[in-house]
Amino acid sequence: MNTTEPTPEPDRHSAAIVNVETSMGALSRKIHFILKEAAAAIDPSLPPASFRLLRLIERCGSIQASAAADSLAVDRSVISRQIRQLEELGLVDTRTDPSDGRARFLVLTEEGVRRMRTVNPSRRSVMYPLLQEWNVDELESFAAQIDRLNESLENGVGDFVTPTDA
Repeated sequence: MNTTEPTPEPDRHSAAIVNVETSMGALSRKIHFILKEAAAAIDPSLPPASFRLLRLIERCGSIQASAAADSLAVDRSVISRQIRQLEELGLVDTRTDPSDGRARFLVLTEEGVRRMRTVNPSRRSVMYPLLQEWNVDELESFAAQIDRLNESLENGVGDFVTPTDA
Protein backbone atom coordinates (compact mmCIF):
# COMPACT_ATOMS: atom_id res chain seq x y z
CA MET A 1 0.00 0.00 0.00
CA ASN A 2 1.39 3.39 -1.01
CA THR A 3 1.04 5.89 1.87
CA THR A 4 2.61 8.84 0.08
CA GLU A 5 0.48 11.44 -1.58
CA PRO A 6 0.45 11.36 -5.36
CA THR A 7 2.56 13.98 -7.07
CA PRO A 8 0.27 16.75 -8.33
CA GLU A 9 -0.10 17.26 -12.04
CA PRO A 10 2.62 19.78 -13.03
CA ASP A 11 0.34 22.07 -15.04
CA ARG A 12 -2.42 22.05 -12.43
CA HIS A 13 0.12 22.59 -9.62
CA SER A 14 1.74 25.51 -11.46
CA ALA A 15 -1.64 27.03 -12.23
CA ALA A 16 -2.67 26.73 -8.58
CA ILE A 17 0.52 28.52 -7.49
CA VAL A 18 -0.17 31.33 -9.99
CA ASN A 19 -3.73 31.58 -8.60
CA VAL A 20 -2.38 31.87 -5.04
CA GLU A 21 0.05 34.59 -6.14
CA THR A 22 -2.71 36.48 -7.98
CA SER A 23 -5.06 36.22 -5.00
CA MET A 24 -2.35 37.36 -2.58
CA GLY A 25 -1.60 40.34 -4.82
CA ALA A 26 -5.27 41.34 -4.84
CA LEU A 27 -5.43 40.91 -1.06
CA SER A 28 -2.30 43.01 -0.59
CA ARG A 29 -3.74 45.83 -2.70
CA LYS A 30 -7.02 45.76 -0.78
CA ILE A 31 -5.28 45.81 2.61
CA HIS A 32 -3.06 48.67 1.41
CA PHE A 33 -6.23 50.58 0.42
CA ILE A 34 -7.76 49.98 3.87
CA LEU A 35 -4.57 51.22 5.56
CA LYS A 36 -4.45 54.23 3.23
CA GLU A 37 -8.02 55.17 4.14
CA ALA A 38 -7.34 54.72 7.86
CA ALA A 39 -4.18 56.85 7.63
CA ALA A 40 -6.04 59.60 5.77
CA ALA A 41 -8.77 59.57 8.43
CA ILE A 42 -6.11 60.36 11.03
CA ASP A 43 -4.44 63.02 8.89
CA PRO A 44 -4.61 63.56 5.12
CA SER A 45 -0.80 63.76 4.91
CA LEU A 46 -0.23 60.47 6.75
CA PRO A 47 1.06 57.60 4.58
CA PRO A 48 -0.11 54.01 5.24
CA ALA A 49 3.34 53.02 6.53
CA SER A 50 3.07 55.62 9.30
CA PHE A 51 -0.37 54.29 10.21
CA ARG A 52 1.21 50.83 10.55
CA LEU A 53 3.74 52.36 12.96
CA LEU A 54 0.93 53.98 14.97
CA ARG A 55 -0.88 50.62 15.20
CA LEU A 56 2.32 48.95 16.39
CA ILE A 57 2.86 51.57 19.09
CA GLU A 58 -0.80 51.30 20.09
CA ARG A 59 -0.54 47.51 20.44
CA CYS A 60 2.77 47.61 22.35
CA GLY A 61 2.07 50.64 24.55
CA SER A 62 5.64 51.73 23.92
CA ILE A 63 8.36 50.40 21.69
CA GLN A 64 11.94 51.24 20.85
CA ALA A 65 12.41 52.85 17.47
CA SER A 66 14.87 50.14 16.43
CA ALA A 67 12.47 47.36 17.45
CA ALA A 68 9.69 49.08 15.50
CA ALA A 69 11.90 49.17 12.41
CA ASP A 70 12.66 45.47 12.81
CA SER A 71 9.02 44.57 13.42
CA LEU A 72 7.86 46.49 10.35
CA ALA A 73 10.81 45.25 8.26
CA VAL A 74 11.92 48.73 7.27
CA ASP A 75 15.18 50.61 7.46
CA ARG A 76 15.78 52.68 10.60
CA SER A 77 16.04 55.84 8.49
CA VAL A 78 12.46 55.20 7.32
CA ILE A 79 11.28 54.91 10.93
CA SER A 80 13.13 58.12 11.81
CA ARG A 81 11.27 60.03 9.08
CA GLN A 82 7.95 58.54 10.18
CA ILE A 83 8.64 59.42 13.81
CA ARG A 84 9.45 62.99 12.86
CA GLN A 85 6.15 63.34 10.97
CA LEU A 86 4.14 61.72 13.77
CA GLU A 87 5.78 64.01 16.34
CA GLU A 88 5.00 67.08 14.17
CA LEU A 89 1.37 65.95 14.00
CA GLY A 90 1.33 65.60 17.80
CA LEU A 91 0.53 61.88 17.65
CA VAL A 92 3.73 60.37 19.09
CA ASP A 93 6.21 61.31 21.80
CA THR A 94 9.75 60.03 21.94
CA ARG A 95 11.16 59.20 25.34
CA THR A 96 14.73 58.32 26.15
CA ASP A 97 15.38 55.09 28.01
CA PRO A 98 16.85 56.10 31.41
CA SER A 99 19.01 52.96 31.48
CA ASP A 100 20.36 53.53 27.96
CA GLY A 101 20.40 57.14 26.81
CA ARG A 102 20.77 56.06 23.18
CA ALA A 103 17.52 54.07 23.10
CA ARG A 104 14.36 55.92 22.16
CA PHE A 105 10.91 54.70 23.14
CA LEU A 106 7.86 55.69 21.13
CA VAL A 107 4.53 56.28 22.84
CA LEU A 108 1.22 57.64 21.61
CA THR A 109 0.27 61.08 22.87
CA GLU A 110 -3.24 61.70 24.18
CA GLU A 111 -4.05 63.13 20.74
CA GLY A 112 -2.60 60.02 19.09
CA VAL A 113 -4.75 57.77 21.28
CA ARG A 114 -7.83 59.90 20.53
CA ARG A 115 -7.32 59.83 16.77
CA MET A 116 -6.61 56.11 16.72
CA ARG A 117 -9.87 55.53 18.61
CA THR A 118 -11.82 57.61 16.07
CA VAL A 119 -10.53 55.36 13.29
CA ASN A 120 -10.88 52.09 15.20
CA PRO A 121 -12.91 52.46 18.41
CA SER A 122 -12.75 48.75 19.23
CA ARG A 123 -8.94 48.63 18.74
CA ARG A 124 -9.47 45.45 16.75
CA SER A 125 -7.41 44.42 13.75
CA VAL A 126 -8.28 46.00 10.41
CA MET A 127 -8.93 42.41 9.32
CA TYR A 128 -11.60 41.86 11.97
CA PRO A 129 -14.59 42.98 9.88
CA LEU A 130 -13.37 40.86 6.97
CA LEU A 131 -12.89 37.70 9.02
CA GLN A 132 -15.51 37.92 11.77
CA GLU A 133 -17.87 35.55 9.93
CA TRP A 134 -15.18 32.84 9.59
CA ASN A 135 -15.28 30.06 12.15
CA VAL A 136 -12.34 29.45 14.48
CA ASP A 137 -11.16 26.32 12.62
CA GLU A 138 -11.01 28.24 9.33
CA LEU A 139 -9.11 31.11 10.96
CA GLU A 140 -6.61 28.81 12.66
CA SER A 141 -6.05 26.85 9.44
CA PHE A 142 -5.59 30.05 7.42
CA ALA A 143 -3.14 31.45 10.00
CA ALA A 144 -1.19 28.18 9.97
CA GLN A 145 -0.92 28.30 6.18
CA ILE A 146 0.28 31.91 6.26
CA ASP A 147 2.80 30.97 8.98
CA ARG A 148 4.05 28.13 6.77
CA LEU A 149 4.52 30.54 3.85
CA ASN A 150 6.32 33.04 6.11
CA GLU A 151 8.63 30.29 7.36
CA SER A 152 9.47 29.35 3.78
CA LEU A 153 10.28 32.97 3.04
CA GLU A 154 12.45 33.29 6.15
CA ASN A 155 14.28 30.04 5.36
CA GLY A 156 14.93 31.10 1.78
CA VAL A 157 13.01 28.16 0.34
CA GLY A 158 12.37 28.47 -3.37
CA ASP A 159 14.05 30.15 -6.26
CA PHE A 160 13.37 33.84 -6.42
CA VAL A 161 13.60 36.11 -9.40
CA THR A 162 17.17 37.26 -9.87
CA PRO A 163 18.50 39.58 -12.53
CA THR A 164 20.12 37.91 -15.48
CA ASP A 165 22.70 39.28 -17.88
CA ALA A 166 20.89 40.78 -20.82
